[in-house]
Amino acid sequence: MMALAIIASSRLPLEAQNTSVTGVVKSAAGEPVSGALVKVSSQEERIEFMVVTQAQGRYSTPNLLPGKYTIQAFGGTHQSPSADPIELRRGRQGKTDVVLSALLQISPREKRMTDAAEYEKLMPVSEDGIQHVIAGICSECHSLEWILSARKTPEKWQETLDRMGVKVIGNRRALSPLVRPQREHEDPLMMKYFSKHFTPGVPQDPRVVKQWLLRKGGPSHPNRNLPPTLLTGAAAKYFAMEFSLPAGSAPHDIAVDSQGIAWVSERNPGMLGRFDPNSLAYGRMASPPGAYPEFQLNAVAVDPQDQIWCVDDGPNARILQYDPKSREFNSYPIPEYRWPVPEIGWARIQTLGFLKGQVWAAGKTSDRIIRLDPKTRRFTHYPLPRISVPFGLAISSGMVWYSAQVGNAVMKLDPSTSRLTPFIVPTLRSGLRGMAADGEGNLWVAALESGKLVNVDRTGNITEYSPPTEDPGPFAVAVDAKRNLIWFSEVFSDRIARFDPSTSTFVEFPHPSADSDVRRIEVDRSHPNRVWWSSPRNDKIGYMEVMD
Repeated sequence: MMALAIIASSRLPLEAQNTSVTGVVKSAAGEPVSGALVKVSSQEERIEFMVVTQAQGRYSTPNLLPGKYTIQAFGGTHQSPSADPIELRRGRQGKTDVVLSALLQISPREKRMTDAAEYEKLMPVSEDGIQHVIAGICSECHSLEWILSARKTPEKWQETLDRMGVKVIGNRRALSPLVRPQREHEDPLMMKYFSKHFTPGVPQDPRVVKQWLLRKGGPSHPNRNLPPTLLTGAAAKYFAMEFSLPAGSAPHDIAVDSQGIAWVSERNPGMLGRFDPNSLAYGRMASPPGAYPEFQLNAVAVDPQDQIWCVDDGPNARILQYDPKSREFNSYPIPEYRWPVPEIGWARIQTLGFLKGQVWAAGKTSDRIIRLDPKTRRFTHYPLPRISVPFGLAISSGMVWYSAQVGNAVMKLDPSTSRLTPFIVPTLRSGLRGMAADGEGNLWVAALESGKLVNVDRTGNITEYSPPTEDPGPFAVAVDAKRNLIWFSEVFSDRIARFDPSTSTFVEFPHPSADSDVRRIEVDRSHPNRVWWSSPRNDKIGYMEVMD
């Protein structure tokens, strides 16, 4: 860790270097082009900035590290040809004009299948018609894609039936302990169907595979996410930065401390990363040894005292605390949990939160909320209705809130009484994911499947807002509490969007790269115009900064 600190500190602050690139973007006819996107990237430094041309087609990058950079512009239906890199020297400005003289041909984004009837048509036909029964039961809570893309042994399918066998009463599932219905006749037929069509070795329907790839970004043009027209208005007032981590890092989450330093949980290698935007330097700290050699870092968060907390969701099953000053870890093993039923896999903690010096976590696969008191090292478990699948977590007005992904509800947990209060989202199978609380105590939730931004206000009223882009895939949510602006990631359209509740207006900002699959964002407290993101699919982190 000392070596990493020395490497990071060897670079001079970028503010003192004044190394940047400026220029003008023109059309093939020689006219200046405003609202075009310019990418300035360095393979050596593993960094890329994307800026928007302003009046008279002029662009200017933030301060850069010295080195070689490639420059390419994109504007509507045209782009500039590939060019040789330019050399930037320390403390000097480079100047490069580019011309949009080549066609940019990108196929339109394919529409995902979201209706259960569409997926039902892809289910293998059975003489007894059991596929229709399965479609009717399973689509009450989730997409049939979950079944069509699954390959499990008969034993695992039986576990799934036991776990998913719930009593559905209208849309009030997951509001009380769930009771398995009487399905003695249907269950054997379901097992026979699953064992025949959805076990290992049975090829997947290529149409289903294609849909899965669409969710993940899919094989496509590297710039497929760029807008087909020039940017105007508020959408043109931003720039973006992305930084490439070592291959295989899979940065699951990102959090920002009070100094604007970004902290990253590298999922598979079990590394805690630290990115300094002032020096563009990245350092890595290895997780402390556990009982098992495998690590799986998921959620990461920074508490009010600038302590870094992350979750090792692998077999070690622990919450880790890192002190940036002492550079030491503290480990809190999570005790085994077996009520009301034995653990099904591990908790898969997606989100961390803080309330009165205590750490809160949402256990996605174990249907529980967890509280850790660091002073006593004691854990408290709050069991939830089975198959709630708590995903997002937020703290507001002394209450703990979570989004029930399958339960299709925003739930309020009173820590003093353990009482749960549900707020049912009107759109069925919304696919609730990340959530955050604003400065006025309102809750904001991303609905992946319905493509909406959901608001639960202080009085319990629920409003759903539709972003400008159709089916954008809202996933992560963060709030600029100073101005009460709501930010969320769009994983299907590769954008980060901003919503202003005072005017009910959206602005969408494209990512520098396609297939970003951003699952976590956070507003920088020290720079409220800056929103950080992490991309486990692309092994990248970065931020977008609005120029108000």
